Amino acid sequence: DGITPSSITVGRGCLDTVPRAHPSGTSVIFFDEVARITEDSWAAGETLAARLLPETGRGTLAFALAPEDLVTLDRRAIRPLPPGCVQGNGSYAPNVDALVIGPLALTWTHRDRLTQTSPVIVDHTGASIGPEPGVSYIVEVRWVDPDTGVAILPAGVVIDAGTAASWSLAPEAIPELGAPDRTAEIELAVRSRRLVEGSWVTDREARWFRLTAPFAAGWDRGWGFLWGT
Repeated sequence: DGITPSSITVGRGCLDTVPRAHPSGTSVIFFDEVARITEDSWAAGETLAARLLPETGRGTLAFALAPEDLVTLDRRAIRPLPPGCVQGNGSYAPNVDALVIGPLALTWTHRDRLTQTSPVIVDHTGASIGPEPGVSYIVEVRWVDPDTGVAILPAGVVIDAGTAASWSLAPEAIPELGAPDRTAEIELAVRSRRLVEGSWVTDREARWFRLTAPFAAGWDRGWGFLWGT
């Protein structure tokens, strides 16, 4: 979005990506008009070995010296774009105890992969575009393993949120039944999906909120026991 001799300003979560944290010192790579791409096609599930060969005034990096990345194709081109501007109770970082206190008001903006191919690329905070025909939304909840702190797949709860750009998530919509013992935290995301050849295809990435599980209000998260009766 902008560049000066000492800084760059970037839009985050463009196209089929979402905002994520980057450590200080992470490289920023710019592609100019001479960057070359292939128009070859591959099938979903194929794994490709790819190498980037940067070109400078001293020449092109030798193929043998370039690090190799493995990329497994996953139908990226036909997946709906993730919703933009996803917030809980009007915040990009809602209170971790929001679902313990009461319902969580989820809001987002529409995206449309069929029209978002112009030179003007909208970031995660942009207003609604579209929506793409056939796209609807789900609220996906994953249990967080109490020992490892890692979200468990597949999702523990999936709620059909329809085609609107908001949803009020009630605490009782996330029951304790089915959660692993001692579960105290959940990860929650709003995801877009569309029906392709009879199967649901979801967005490639999602922006996740980590929250206290609504049924864990009585747990002491430091000691792991239930107060009272």
